Amino acid sequence: MKKIRTLVRKEILDILRDKKTLVMMIVVPVLLYPLLLIGLSLLMTSMMMQEETNTALVVSYPAGYEEVAQVLDDLQEEDADVRLFFEAADTEEEMDLNAADVILRLETDEEGVLQAKIEYFSADTYSYDACELLEELLEEYRLELAETALTDAGLTMDVLYPVVYETVDQTSLSESFGMSVGGCIGMLLITTILLGALYPSIDAMAGERERGTLETLLTLPVTNFQIIMSKYISVSVFACVTAVISMLSLGGSVLFLYFGLIPGTLSELGAISPGTVLSVIPMFLLTLLVTALLITALCMCFCVFARSFKEANNYMTPAMLVVMIVSMVGILPSVTFDAHTALIPIANVSLMIKDLISGQFDWTLAALTIVVNFGYSVLIVWILSKMYDSEAVLFSEGFTSFRIFQKRSDINPGTMPALGDVAIAVLVVLLLILYVGSAVTVRSIAVGTAVTQLLILAVPLLLTWYMKSNRKSLFLLKTPRFSVIPGAILLYVGAYLTGIALSLIMYALFPGSAQNLEASYAELFAQPLWILMIIMALMPAIGEELLFRGLIFGTVREWIGERAKESSWEKENNERPFGSDLQQSAAGTQGTRESRKERKHMAAIWPAVAVSALTFAAFHMSLVKLPSTFLLGAAFAYIIYTGGSIYLSRRRHCFPT
Repeated sequence: MKKIRTLVRKEILDILRDKKTLVMMIVVPVLLYPLLLIGLSLLMTSMMMQEETNTALVVSYPAGYEEVAQVLDDLQEEDADVRLFFEAADTEEEMDLNAADVILRLETDEEGVLQAKIEYFSADTYSYDACELLEELLEEYRLELAETALTDAGLTMDVLYPVVYETVDQTSLSESFGMSVGGCIGMLLITTILLGALYPSIDAMAGERERGTLETLLTLPVTNFQIIMSKYISVSVFACVTAVISMLSLGGSVLFLYFGLIPGTLSELGAISPGTVLSVIPMFLLTLLVTALLITALCMCFCVFARSFKEANNYMTPAMLVVMIVSMVGILPSVTFDAHTALIPIANVSLMIKDLISGQFDWTLAALTIVVNFGYSVLIVWILSKMYDSEAVLFSEGFTSFRIFQKRSDINPGTMPALGDVAIAVLVVLLLILYVGSAVTVRSIAVGTAVTQLLILAVPLLLTWYMKSNRKSLFLLKTPRFSVIPGAILLYVGAYLTGIALSLIMYALFPGSAQNLEASYAELFAQPLWILMIIMALMPAIGEELLFRGLIFGTVREWIGERAKESSWEKENNERPFGSDLQQSAAGTQGTRESRKERKHMAAIWPAVAVSALTFAAFHMSLVKLPSTFLLGAAFAYIIYTGGSIYLSRRRHCFPT
């Protein structure tokens, strides 16, 4: 711990040298919320005061209906803040919305019934208000004529209203205010914390490389884990300080509005009482701090690949967009804070803040949000520590290994795709499916499915052709080892049955998603059997296997294999005996070394299995199918690895369909 404390002090001093960090950590939160809240409140107050002043709105109507216009004018309240001014137009050209706020077209049909049509601009506030007011006047005029006709016939207005009802909105002002504003405040808080963690993360990761001090840091008598933990703690301190300052700035702005600048305004808008806020501040603050830890881990995971400040900014741009878009979930009125949405990181914080401002704070869901976000933080930090142990990541590999951007004439035969190439290929496939596949599917789901499978097949083939890769080695296009076939069948059957059980559980948990899935397949299942066999069995067994178990699993497998060989070689050299003991120990340790190598290689292959299976499950874009497709994807990858051939998974991919 002493070493980590020393490293933390060093990292904090390095980060504080960058003035941008102080600006994002202190200046932005301190100024942002007062400017937004107080400024918007002043603007709303000014608009409300303007509405209270007398306003005249022009209504243009055709000449000849002056009597109707006079009746409508008499129906207006004399002391109303907004009044309509009726102006007759002699010609059609004079009835122009550019000259009037609203146009009232009147004509009498053959039966003597007055027909009225209102034309207005909904985007114009004055035109919209004039339309609403004119509708109310026309309704009063219609009721007045109906009452006169009924009185002449000896009847009362009760004839028109045999049922009298009223609607009562039970939503409190606090709930209404929280639903309309709470999501925005949550998004602002999350964005501010993100900005507070952004520059310290870039400085701690990319700045270390740009200053040329990373190599010196690695020569110190500390482990890589201690280094990365010191960096994570340092950046987390800045993110947490930003979270606290943001909360204080937000609270101060609200209190200033509540007691000072415009007394009574917030109470009219339905803000919750200060006592209610004070009772949940500890839980609220803890949630923001855990959110700061999660955002810090995310930022550092992206920045670990960058070699410079500029490159880190490029990597963080999509990450920032994702975090901001997810935080906007709280703005959507149809999304509620429950046990399901509490499991979604970032989004759960935005929804919790909305419920807090609405006065519907749930302590159980808040505790679940804290546990979930903290769990994700621990997981991401663990992944970060593993990446920091990789020399390929530390020394300019990782995302910078895009071999696909080289000229094809400069690429040597047998070149394997890098991880960056695979990431681009997956992104290209996803975009093609979303745009091309979806466009065709709208017209015909059968043709769209076939086109999607062709796109999935084309991308890995084109990539390996461009890079002159050895497809036989990468895709494992080899004769399978027949000794593993019985075990492969048993593994597949077990995974398939377990997948069915998981699907039934997901169907019970998410019945709406299950119904949507069945509805999407209804048209497809109406196709002839031979078409279904081609587009749902044969084509996926070729295209999906080449992409997920060939390109993705093969590339990650080769990359992990190279890292495992390097690590094993270094450790063997460090443990190798010297002198006269060399020959005596060689024979005795040979079997142990081989067994250890095998165990390490087996342990190292699981990340490749997980990556390919997770991508395979995500591409099916179905929540209820996610666990079962992940399990089958993992089983297929392991079968390929043990059997040494992709043909084993192809046959099993056809079978369930």
